[in-house]
Amino acid sequence: MMELRERLLERVAELEAEILGVSRFVHGHPELGFEERACSKFLASKLKGQGFRVERPLKKLPTAFTASRGTGRPCLGFVAEYDALPEIGHGCGHNLIAASGFGAALALAPFAEELGGRVRLFGAPAEENGSAKVDMVRAGLFDGTDAVVMVHPEGMWMVNTGGLALDALEFEFRGRPSHASGTPHEGINALDAMILLFNGIGALRQQLRSDARVHGIITKGGSAPNVIPDHTEARFYVRCAGRDRLDEVARKVKDCAKAAALATGCGLKVREFERPVDNIVNNPVLAGLVEENLRSLGVREIVPFDEVPGSSDFGTVSHRVPALYVYAATAPKGSDLHTREFARRSLTRLAHAALLTSVKVLALTGLDLLMKPELVREVREAFRKRASARLG
Repeated sequence: MMELRERLLERVAELEAEILGVSRFVHGHPELGFEERACSKFLASKLKGQGFRVERPLKKLPTAFTASRGTGRPCLGFVAEYDALPEIGHGCGHNLIAASGFGAALALAPFAEELGGRVRLFGAPAEENGSAKVDMVRAGLFDGTDAVVMVHPEGMWMVNTGGLALDALEFEFRGRPSHASGTPHEGINALDAMILLFNGIGALRQQLRSDARVHGIITKGGSAPNVIPDHTEARFYVRCAGRDRLDEVARKVKDCAKAAALATGCGLKVREFERPVDNIVNNPVLAGLVEENLRSLGVREIVPFDEVPGSSDFGTVSHRVPALYVYAATAPKGSDLHTREFARRSLTRLAHAALLTSVKVLALTGLDLLMKPELVREVREAFRKRASARLG
C-alpha cells in the first residue's frame, strides 16, 4: 500500500504542469453556464489524449461530458466544473475545481486499470445559474458510481461541509396601466403587489427556523414613475437544511405572493427559473478517509463544520450515490466567494499549492477504495443507512 501511495504521489508530481495548465486555461476562458464550449472542448480533448473514453450523452447539455478509464468495480468519480459568474469571471474558483477533478482522474486512472477498477470524470456545466447536475442525475449519469468526491475552493480546509436544499422561484404580477397622476384609479398596480410580497416575506422570516434563507431581487419593476406599473417580476432563492422543510417554507413564500395578488387585484404566475437542488449529504466513511489523507499530506488546520452553508447541485448527486464535498484553502482565511478579488486569488501560488494538495487527497482516497474492498462496502452501508433515515 505504501509503495502504491508513493507511486501515486510521484505521478501527481509528474502531472503538475498539466494540472496547472488546466487551471490557467479555464481561468482565462470565463464562460457562462451552458455556454462553456471552449473549456468543455479543451478538457475533453486532454482526456481523450490520455486514453479516456469521452462521451456527451445529453443533447440538452452539449457542454456536459463523462470520461472514463478502466473497467470493473469500484467505480470512482470526480467532478470538473468550469462555468464562470457574469461580470466577475471565476469568482467561485471553478478553474480549480476543473483542474482538481481532471488531475485526480488522470493520476488515478493507471492504478484503477492495474487494480481492476474504474475512474470517471463528470464534466458538469452551469453550476452557478443552472444546476445542470440535476439533469445529469435524472439522466442516470452518476448511477453505478461507488463514490463521488469533489473539492471546492474556499478560505479554509473543511471535510464536514454543508449545503442547503434550494428552490429558485420567479414571481410575476400583472395589473393594468394608467396615468399615475391623471387617472390612478383606473390602474392596478403590479409594483404594489411586488412590494407587498417583499414585506410579507420580511414578516414571515421571524417565524422561520434558523437554517431557512429567503432572498430575492426585483428584475422588472416598471417603466416610468408617471405610469402605474402593470407588470413586475422578481426572483427568489428559498433554502433550508432539508427538502421537507424547504417544501414547507416555499409554500409559505408562495402564499405571500398569493396574498399580495389578492390584495391588489393583480394576476400572479409562479415558476421555477432554475432546477431545484437537494441538501448535501456527506458520506461519513469518505469523510474519514479524506481527513486522514489530508493530515498525512501535512494539513493541520481543518475547520470542524460548516456554520454558514450555501447550496450546490452536488447536493442532488449526494442523494443518488455516496458522495463527499470538501473545501480547500485556496485563498486566505475570510476570503469571500463570488467576488472579483476571489477570481484573482484563484490563480495565485497559494491557490495552485492547494490545488495540488487537493489532487493528491482525491487520488489517495480513490486508491484507498481500490485497495480495500471492505471500505467500499462501508461506504455503501453508510449511504444506505442515511437514505433509510431520510425516507423514514
